[in-house]
Amino acid sequence: MEILSEIFLLIVKEQPLNREHLMLVCQRWHAVMLSIPGIHSQLRIRRATQKEVVQAFIQGRRSRLDVTIDMKDERDGNAFDVDNFHACFIAAAEAAPRWRSLKLISPPPHGQSKDLQILRPLEHLESFKLAEGFGKFLKPVMMWISRTATPHLTTMELADPVAVLCLAQPACLHVYHFLTTLHIQLSKRMNRPADILPHLQRLEIFEAHYLCLPFYPPNTSLPLIQTLQALSLKSVSVQWMAGRVFPALGECHITFPHHGHTIQAGKPVTMPSCSCFVYDSNDLSPLGHFYLPRLDELEVKSGQWSVWRGNLQLVALQPMVAARAQSLTNLHLDLPCSEQLLTYMLSFLPALKHLWLGLPSPYALSAGFFQEFILSGPCAGGAPKMVRLPRQATSPFCTSLQSLHLHYKRWLRGPVKKELMLAFGDIVASHQLQNYSWFSLSLSFDEGAEGQVWEVGKPVEKFQNIHGDLSVGTLGPRAVIPISTKWPYSGFIPLPFKEVEYLYLEKYESFTTSIDFIFALDHIELRVSHPYQPPLPTALPCSNLPLCHTLRVLIVRWIHPSFLAGQTFHKLERCEIVQKYDAPHKPNKGIFTEMPVCTRFHINDLALLATIKLPQIHELGVEFKDSNCKTIWKNHIAVNSNLSKLKLLHVKKCCQYGNLVQILGSLPLLETLIISSWLDVDSFRAFVPMGANLASGLNQSSEEGQTAMILCPMLETLHIEHTDPLEKPELISVLNDVVTLRAICGSPLKNFTFSKFWPKPGSKFELIGRDGCFTMDVFVLAEDAPIFRLDI
Repeated sequence: MEILSEIFLLIVKEQPLNREHLMLVCQRWHAVMLSIPGIHSQLRIRRATQKEVVQAFIQGRRSRLDVTIDMKDERDGNAFDVDNFHACFIAAAEAAPRWRSLKLISPPPHGQSKDLQILRPLEHLESFKLAEGFGKFLKPVMMWISRTATPHLTTMELADPVAVLCLAQPACLHVYHFLTTLHIQLSKRMNRPADILPHLQRLEIFEAHYLCLPFYPPNTSLPLIQTLQALSLKSVSVQWMAGRVFPALGECHITFPHHGHTIQAGKPVTMPSCSCFVYDSNDLSPLGHFYLPRLDELEVKSGQWSVWRGNLQLVALQPMVAARAQSLTNLHLDLPCSEQLLTYMLSFLPALKHLWLGLPSPYALSAGFFQEFILSGPCAGGAPKMVRLPRQATSPFCTSLQSLHLHYKRWLRGPVKKELMLAFGDIVASHQLQNYSWFSLSLSFDEGAEGQVWEVGKPVEKFQNIHGDLSVGTLGPRAVIPISTKWPYSGFIPLPFKEVEYLYLEKYESFTTSIDFIFALDHIELRVSHPYQPPLPTALPCSNLPLCHTLRVLIVRWIHPSFLAGQTFHKLERCEIVQKYDAPHKPNKGIFTEMPVCTRFHINDLALLATIKLPQIHELGVEFKDSNCKTIWKNHIAVNSNLSKLKLLHVKKCCQYGNLVQILGSLPLLETLIISSWLDVDSFRAFVPMGANLASGLNQSSEEGQTAMILCPMLETLHIEHTDPLEKPELISVLNDVVTLRAICGSPLKNFTFSKFWPKPGSKFELIGRDGCFTMDVFVLAEDAPIFRLDI
């Protein structure tokens, strides 16, 4: 058992998540895990927790305990019971010497708690976390921690100013001596200073928000300066940093510093080991007094409201950038400035690999600025060639760039955006061509969902197989520039690109989520929702969306296209709609979707097709899986669509033999027919010419003046997929009649092929008729031979 305990202890220390897995193997392993003091157990006290449960949990274990107090669970339906909560805490406090951590996450309701006291020493406490609002029993807990805690207490997170001031008292200051990690995250600034810095003797990680510090003379001894490895300050005085050397500090974040002018007054702040520095302030002048010889990553933000003011801040930043120009690899810049000044700065950063720019709108930096990022690429003859010539004949800068991210506060409408998209596409194409490696150009927006990032792809000829669940495209002079993003787990997704030519939506992985379309002013928003979430309010359609006037190609897969109803897409040329099979669509009488210039359309729902008007349709892909397909086709589709212009029909999931024949009978000018489904022998007999004695045999000719009835008489190409004619010997004679008799009748049928794609690409059969003869040619298809798909 001792050996097994040592093994378990080593495993859990390396991978803490394996603790539960080990306990579930068998009863013996479960007992061993509970008996190991070095492995801690989670004890969480909530509203519904009972005293008996806490006592049983403690008595059944010898391990260390991670205790969490969390009363913010009103959704479980349990009312807060003061006496029960007090009894649970007292029961847990009996094992206080075994506590490894204590987290006071959320307090009881205001005024509904008793004083809580811990009477036993916290001799093994390593971590303590305290949220705001624990009221009158906060001081007793803090005092007991200060009296009984040992040097094992190395991590502390405080969100209550009373707790900070309580530990700042002389009798409690020793608690700070052994801390290696200290987080003080207050919601507002303290009323009086807490003199704690001189007592932080071993601190390695220090994060403070709104902490009030006293003024420290230059000769004050501050031990944390020698030990700090990571520092993050927000709305905290930086006066104590002036003229100091931080030898171990590797990462420093300073946001809205107080007393920043004190940095400029004396000697520089020296950070010889700092590789990452973040500074956010309206005044960047102090940056010139930070000495960072190993700086690799720099993030600077200034909330100035004009380019002129932003230029002054960028000039103040220039000395720091110039000092590390040859080694700076990451630059995160968020301040308004002129193109000329920013171009000048970036031209001196040859080693830059990652660039992040925060911009107010598309008008902040022109397409000419971004064309400076376009690299020259090798052409076939070996001479350099520009993907697209920039406006200025200058050498590109940031030639080592691997990622460029642009964050726009507002993505305004206007023609300038198309020029930007073309430049973005050329940047991606040139970097991927030149470096033969992955390059990322991404966009984000203030109005977008948190963490929502749009990836710009290199120009493509076809808007197919785009990487991303939601993609838009801008049509350039030679290709399409795709911009893609992923669906979040849940939440809203505003579509900032309101005037694009291409739109691609797909959500296939999860059938438990749904995509809702919401009309907001002049654009569409999407929401990813789950069954347990409340339904969205019904939104009225907007009849004048900019998207309806610019869209040329629309692809919607596995999403119910509710936003189509009642819309007119004036320029839409190609469209594909594939719905979930468990979401049938019933024709909505009187509400139609109009596509006046659409010539190519693919859809898997015949009922939805019945609500779409297609006066110019030339190529159509559809699934005839509905048993009522003949009636829907005759009463709705043939009325709303101009089938006399239909030249190509792609049939998937054929309906009954009779229905298919009647549907094909309404297409006298059809030239190409592709059927991606298994057909029986009777289905092929329908293509045999009837009448004029042609069906009785090959040696009988038609009488003069008689006309044979031919299904799809203008058919030139007939292609059948997923069928092997050799598997049905009785089919060969029927195919013989189809080929030879149609030839005798003068049918223009030129190509009649079968392709077998299941279970893997196999053979291709071509039926050939010459002078009344019938032959078959067999070809072996490649393993990657694609099945037919209507090119959208």
